[in-house]
Order: sequence, then structure tokens, then C-alpha cells
Amino acid sequence: MLTTDLVAARVVKGTIRPRWVNEDDDELLALAERLIAAFAEHRGRTRDALDASLRDLAGAEPRIQLHRGLAKLLLDRCDFATVSPHPPNELRAAVFTAAADAWRGAGGEDGGLAVINRGAVLEHVALTLDAQGGETALDDGPAPDDEAARAAPGGRTAADAPGLDPAALDAALYADLDGEQVLTEFRSVDAVWLLRRYNVALAQGVLLRARELRIALADDAPRRHRALFRKIKFFRLMHRVERRPEGGWDLVLDGPMSVLRSSGRYGLAMASFLPTLLCFDDWSLEADVAWGRARSQRRFELSSTDGLCSHARLDGQWQPDELQGLPERVEALDRGWRLVVGGELIDLGGAGVLVPDFVAEHRATGARVPIEVFGFWNRGAVVRRLELLARHGPPRHVLALSASLAAGLDALEELPSLVYVFRKRPIAGKLIEVLERCRGA
Repeated sequence: MLTTDLVAARVVKGTIRPRWVNEDDDELLALAERLIAAFAEHRGRTRDALDASLRDLAGAEPRIQLHRGLAKLLLDRCDFATVSPHPPNELRAAVFTAAADAWRGAGGEDGGLAVINRGAVLEHVALTLDAQGGETALDDGPAPDDEAARAAPGGRTAADAPGLDPAALDAALYADLDGEQVLTEFRSVDAVWLLRRYNVALAQGVLLRARELRIALADDAPRRHRALFRKIKFFRLMHRVERRPEGGWDLVLDGPMSVLRSSGRYGLAMASFLPTLLCFDDWSLEADVAWGRARSQRRFELSSTDGLCSHARLDGQWQPDELQGLPERVEALDRGWRLVVGGELIDLGGAGVLVPDFVAEHRATGARVPIEVFGFWNRGAVVRRLELLARHGPPRHVLALSASLAAGLDALEELPSLVYVFRKRPIAGKLIEVLERCRGA
């Protein structure tokens, strides 16, 4: 994802126009290839070394913003780790303690001039640590037999030597600094993919400042619609959906600039949703955007005719982390309920759609209760949803809300009894209590 300063765009008559790049341009393809090669060559080397190489490549590059943007997208495909024979904070503590002991031994405490031998201190610490048990596992890096770890500069994995070398200890003292972390994995791509990804990232960067996003989606296979709505739920976007008379759907998504809290997380979620929309054949999008330092009202338009290519796939089941394992936790309580993941889309009178995250089934009575887990929300969105469900929804349903995703603190006050609010993740016992109230309603 591009940060705001890397989004190359201009404003023409109140409309934001990203500076798209041509994926067939030979010069741009060559630039992309040079950047990809630089990242591949720096596997096993430090972040500082990679940054220095990227600065050299930039040189007098007139398209410096493009250069930095492409590099940022490649950086997102990297994993860095602290590579050290011992945790660096422990190494520093041991070296500083040994240096203080040497200073006292040389008469420093008596007020005289005390000179200590740095090399001797490092050798003493290396021998001491080696005698205490040799190397320790990397604190957040790859396994010791990882090729990138073995290739780390300065010998900062002790896997190649039987003991702890003083030079390796010296090099590892600050291995936990960002610039000293080692590139352990780079998921390489080709140049065309990178240029296509850059164009999508430009559009995503604009949406990070959207107030509202309106999408017109032509009719398509119901299976693909289900995948789209489930992806909206995966990103937990506040949305409204209406069936179009001619077929298809009109979707309105609240933008990050309309969310009172967590707007940064929400903006990232909305931008991350765009590649899913790009998987469809016939759609158009328009957004109201707070643009520039003055947050001036601007318009952004995009459609399937603009030719952006998605790097995502429109398949699979998506579920936020906090919902993982909930069916198993409900089953373990053995209170007559079980949860089935997902369910068919339920059209709410053309004014919306219900996409259940779970369907709760009561074994004794056969009662079925769809459970919808809202993402980001405010009081108005919940009220509208409950009214719509009351008119067109199933007779029994449960709405579950995450307190951490509430757009305003007042949203948590005086909610109906069949709305379940959870903090970090749903608690199986509390959910069953709501289901029992729903079954008796």
C-alpha cells in the first residue's frame, strides 16, 4: 500500500486524476526490473544496505516519486528479522557490565585515568556467553538452517562457527535496530505485475481519504455476489446495499473520513477492498474525498473501463481473526446449540442483503438463527440495520457488534437485548444467552 505522500495525482476541475503508468512502457519496465533485482540481491543483508542501494539506484531519477512508490510496494513483500547469536539486549547488558567491571579494575573509581581494552572486554563476554550455553535461537527470525540467515553479513548467526566470536558479538550488539535487521524473505514478482500493482495502489491511496464510496455493480452470477458481500464483511466496512431494478446492486460504503474513531484502520480496510471489486466485469465507482492538506472536497471516479488489474482472487471464505474457533467453543459448552459457518444470502426486500457469518442451530427444536457480525459501526447504522431486518429479515436473528470497532463511544449505550456486544472476541457462553433470548422471543 502507498502512503499518502507517494500517491501521484492531480486535481482537474475538482476531480482527482491519478498519474497512471503504462505497463507497456519499456523504460518503466526496465526501472521495475532494476528495483526487483536490487531486492532479490539483498536477501540476507541489512535494511540499511538495501536502503543505500535504493538511493544509489534513484540517483538523478526524475520520477523520484514513482521510484519510491514502486520500492514501497516491493518493501511490502519483504520480511525482516533480527539475526543474532544472542538477544541483542542481553549482549548489550553483558558488554556494558563487563566494561564497567574493567573500568573499576583499572582504577576508575579512585578518580584516576582508567583505560580499558574494548577488544578484551568483547572477548571476555564472548567466552562467558559461550560457556553459559552457546548460541540461542533467533528471537524473531528464521530457523537456524535458513539460507538467508546463514548468509547474514558479519557472521551474525553463530551457526557457522563452534563458539561465539568476539567480532560477531560486536556486530550483533545493535542487531535489533530497524536498519540492522536482515532481509530474510522477498516474495519476488515480475515487472509487469509491479506496474499493474502500482496503478491499483494509486487508486487505493486516494480511497484512504474518502468520505463516502458509491458503487454501481451490474448483474452477475449470484456466487460472485456472495463472494463480494462476504469480502465487504471481512473488511468490516459500514455499508448499505440496494437491488437495482435493472439487475445488479448499488452499494454505499462509508469512508474513513466519516468514521470518528479508528479512521486509519478503517481507511486501510476500505483501500484493501478495492482489488476485490476489480475482479468484476461491469462496475463504476465514485467517491467524495477529503483531499490535500486543506482536506478540500474532491471527487474520484473509477470504473471497469479504466483497465486496472486485480492482484486478488474472488474465491474462498474469509473470516476475521476474532471469529476463528467460535463454533468449536460453542460446541464445547454442550448447551444444545451449534454454529454452522456462513449461509445463503438473504435479500432484504431489495433494500439490502443479509450475509450471515454463522447460522446457529438448536438441536432439540430445530430452530435456526442467523448471526451477523457487524464490523465498524455507529448507532445510526445499527438502528437502520435493525429496522430493515424487522421489515424484511428472518423472524429470528442476532446482531453481534465489536465494541472496539464502534465509530463513537455513544454507540454503546442502550442497545436492544438481541444485540450482542463483545470486546475482543465473542464469548461462547454470552452468545448462547442471547440465542436463548432470541429463541424465546
